[in-house]
Amino acid sequence: MKSIPLSSENELPKKYVVIHPTPLNAYKRWPNENWVELIEFITASAMPVVLSGGPDSADAELRDELLKRLSPQAKSQLTDVTGQLSLGQLSGVLQRASAYIGIDTSITHLAAACNIPTLAIFGPTPPTNFGPWPNGFAGAQPYRLKALTQTVKNVTILQGEGACVPCRKSGCEDTPNSPSRCLDELSPERVIQAYQALSL
Repeated sequence: MKSIPLSSENELPKKYVVIHPTPLNAYKRWPNENWVELIEFITASAMPVVLSGGPDSADAELRDELLKRLSPQAKSQLTDVTGQLSLGQLSGVLQRASAYIGIDTSITHLAAACNIPTLAIFGPTPPTNFGPWPNGFAGAQPYRLKALTQTVKNVTILQGEGACVPCRKSGCEDTPNSPSRCLDELSPERVIQAYQALSL
């Protein structure tokens, strides 16, 4: 695994996928084991991964938990920039990326604006309100309220299953630290299939 200093974006691989697994609140979190399976799959095809996260302790803890579970082969294809980049620097990293995969968070909106293939994992929140705007879309509303998978221009949104999705609440218990069953049950296979459909 590599960790790049703030001024060394040129040390990144020529091709890579940015993964941003950390949400502001726990109810938007996809399970760690799913991120591990996804990273293992992507790196197994010799596609490097850049792991992104903010400077706070929760992001660092999630990063550390993923690293504990990853195989040595996956770690050898991973560059960690968690907590190391300003928003402007991260924008530069995203603009050079082959694709981005993340949860419902501000960085996902930034990735979409950078006009790269963007996979956004959504649970309780409605994409009609919070979906990242597809680059170049000129209509009033790019998304349906509910669809397991929907792609508009450079953005693909994956939603959890269940009649309650999207519930518009802060998870099943309606608190910031609540679990969200729709995200817990959204399989890594679905995300992998959406990633494969990008034809990078």
